[in-house]
Amino acid sequence: MSLFGVAQRYWMEWRAKGKSYAELARSLQAEGEVVTRRFQNGRDRAANRRTASHIVGIERWGQRRLRTLLGEPLVMDEYDGYRPGPDCTLRELACEFPHTRKETLALLRSLEDRNIPLTQTVPHNESGPMSVGAWFVYFQNHAGRESRFVR
Repeated sequence: MSLFGVAQRYWMEWRAKGKSYAELARSLQAEGEVVTRRFQNGRDRAANRRTASHIVGIERWGQRRLRTLLGEPLVMDEYDGYRPGPDCTLRELACEFPHTRKETLALLRSLEDRNIPLTQTVPHNESGPMSVGAWFVYFQNHAGRESRFVR
């Protein structure tokens, strides 16, 4: 854990507090549409491809962590192995991101269907134990924040 990670956890927990699964899903859906448009309208240049690949990789990595609540074993790995290949164009990544976000929303519904409390925690490498709610806020915030620079 790092000081930034701990601060990040407190921020995400604060933003998730009192939210329902339905509210989190609506936020993820809305922000996902904004991010997708940014990727679709961005120029196919190296910086934009790196950003899009990073966003997709982080979200897939986090999905894997949350699936431990559905019975998958915990693997304390880094996100690099979840990133799309380095040869992907921005157009390809603009298709990959909404697919990844749909998987996030499906995971959210699965956790809700299993009655997993939004307060249940799953470890984040840098931030330590984060609640399910904070993880979904993290996905929404991370993609929105990082994609702002895709032009």
